[in-house]
Amino acid sequence: MSNASVIIISLKFMAAITGFFLIAIWVKELIQLATALLLAPHFDFKVKKFIVFNQIFTKEEDKWVRTTGKWSALIQCLPTVDITKHHEPGEMEKKEKQMEFLRIFIQLVISAALLFVCLKPCLRVLNQSGSFLDWFLAGLSTGLCWHSIVTLGIRIYVYGVMMKKLPGYVQTLINRLRAGERFSDMGLRPVEELPYKDPKPMEKMFYYLFYLPAMLESGQIGAMQKPIREMTAYFRDREYIVGETGNYYWLVFYYSRFELNPAAATHFLNKIRPNIEQDKDANGKRVLAYYAFGIEQDFPKARKYLDEAYAVIDKFSAYGEQELERKLLADLDGFLRTKGY
Repeated sequence: MSNASVIIISLKFMAAITGFFLIAIWVKELIQLATALLLAPHFDFKVKKFIVFNQIFTKEEDKWVRTTGKWSALIQCLPTVDITKHHEPGEMEKKEKQMEFLRIFIQLVISAALLFVCLKPCLRVLNQSGSFLDWFLAGLSTGLCWHSIVTLGIRIYVYGVMMKKLPGYVQTLINRLRAGERFSDMGLRPVEELPYKDPKPMEKMFYYLFYLPAMLESGQIGAMQKPIREMTAYFRDREYIVGETGNYYWLVFYYSRFELNPAAATHFLNKIRPNIEQDKDANGKRVLAYYAFGIEQDFPKARKYLDEAYAVIDKFSAYGEQELERKLLADLDGFLRTKGY
C-alpha cells in the first residue's frame, strides 16, 4: 500500500472519528436542548438558561437575552421546576421521570432515522470504500445512536439503582423542600453518618447543597468547614457545568462571609462570573452582595446588589429556602448599616 493510500485511509478514519465522538455528541446535546425547551412547560418545568459553547441565553420575563461567556465545548441545559405552579408532594419526581424518558425516546427516534438515511454510506464504509463524506456520515449516524443508547442506559441506572442510594435521599430532600419544610427541620447529618456506603464525590456535592444551608440555618457554622473544604478541592480545577452552579454560589458566599479568603472567593466567582452576573434571582444577587462587602469592601456596590435581591426575593422561591434567604439578606443589611450604607 502506497503512502498516499495510507494517508487517505487515515484521513477517512479521522472523519469517522470526528463524526462519532464530536459532532454526534453536539447533535445529541442540541436534541436534548430542543426537547427541554419544547417539553418542559408541559411537565411544569421551565428552562431559565442554556449555554451553547460560549453563548449564554437567559430567560428574562418573556424574552431571551444572549451574552458571551468563557468558551466551553459543551452545550448545557438544565430544566428546573416551575415554582409558580402548585405541586402535590412527590408529583414532580414522577413528572421529571416521564419528561426525561420522553426526551430520550425522541432522541432515539431521531438517531434511528438518521441511521436509516445514512445506511448506504455506512455500507460503503463497511466495504472499505466510500468518500470522506461517507465516512463522516457513518461516524455521525452510528455515533448518535451509540450516545443515545448510553443516555438511556444512564437514566435507567439513575432511576433504578442510584435513586436507592444517596441521590435518592437527595431527591426526597428536594420534595420536602418543595413542600415548604425548612432546611434545619430536616434532621440532616454529616455524609459519613448516613447509611449509604461509598457515595461518589459528585453525589456528596449535591447533598451538601442541603447540608450546608441546614447547618447555617441552625447556627452550626463550624460544621460547614469540612464540606466546604471538600467542595473547594473538588471544584478548584473542574470545568464549570451549569448543573453545579449552586455549589459555586456556596463557595463564593462562604469565602466572602465566614472565612474571608479573597483568592478562593475570586477564583470560584471568576468561573461563574458571566452566569451569575446574568442571574436575576435573589440568591445570585446575595452572593454578589456578600462578595462586594467582604472581599471588595465596596459598600455601595454591596448595597446595590442587596437592594436588587430584596426586589426579587418573592419571586426567588416558594419553598423553605426563601426564609433562609431573607435572613441572609437581613444580616448583610445590618452589616451595611453599621458602615453607614
